[in-house]
Amino acid sequence: MARGDVRPDIDIRSAATLVAAPLIYRLLAERELPDARFVDDLVELVVRAVANPA
Repeated sequence: MARGDVRPDIDIRSAATLVAAPLIYRLLAERELPDARFVDDLVELVVRAVANPA
């Protein structure tokens, strides 16, 4: 946020949940370890969700 990479209206706790929830779901519900592609895709989605468009 200080560098302007993240929109100022983003709640950091919500963003952290957005990262953690799919990982926990993958482990507990699907009983699989997240692979590198899953993590890369997840990071890309979260970055798009919180990035400052400026």
